[in-house]
Amino acid sequence: DFDNVPSFIKISNYSHGLSLQVVGHGTIFSNSEGMCGSWDLGGVRKADGTVYSTAGGWAATALTSFSLAQSWMILPPANQLLIPALDMGNPICDASKFCDGSNAFACNAVRKLQDEDEECKKECNTIEDETFADACELDIINTGSNSWACQPSYLEPVLEKSSPCDFNKPDDRKCRPRKNGREGYLCHRLGGTCEKRCKQKAPPGYTCLKDLCIDRKNKPKKKTTRPVSRVEAAQKMKCECMVPLPCSRDKK
Repeated sequence: DFDNVPSFIKISNYSHGLSLQVVGHGTIFSNSEGMCGSWDLGGVRKADGTVYSTAGGWAATALTSFSLAQSWMILPPANQLLIPALDMGNPICDASKFCDGSNAFACNAVRKLQDEDEECKKECNTIEDETFADACELDIINTGSNSWACQPSYLEPVLEKSSPCDFNKPDDRKCRPRKNGREGYLCHRLGGTCEKRCKQKAPPGYTCLKDLCIDRKNKPKKKTTRPVSRVEAAQKMKCECMVPLPCSRDKK
């Protein structure tokens, strides 16, 4: 039962191995990057920065994703999952929801998964989510086992609608958000980014708000007596917050 838990990693075992499902929020995962991709920027890369193509979705990447996973593998003692608690020199892991020790086991324990006693009597077409139903059918073709129709992550998938507030979008390198003592970085909370020449950059459906961003401090430049044109002055406009417009009732 993972109800009311804001961020978690759920690992379920079934006859062919393990399924991994992750639910995260920006309060924990912002600015993170790993095997599943970049939280803020999207896209997937290997640990050395090499771009990994996800073209074709899960079906096309099924046989090419092994090298991606291996590049992010963390071996002891750098693996922080093995740090929490020690019992006679062995790290202790806890599979309970609240880490209260009710389902503790040695992290270095090796347990073989046993075949399920009962044969799966379900079919892939009973899976509600169409994407998972398609994946189920491909799994059965590849393995010849109907047990995929009973896989927990297909029958009870962890799905949650994401919020734009959970992602940090990169600001202009010359701008940074202004922090409000009560409301924090309001530009980011509105789903915006700090931009120089915001009005020139803003695409349709966006507007520019003043006083939410400030210039990043740069090294002082040598003074010049050369007159500055109006065009140059306009290009040196202060940073503004570029935010998406809400829906308009007049449809404009």
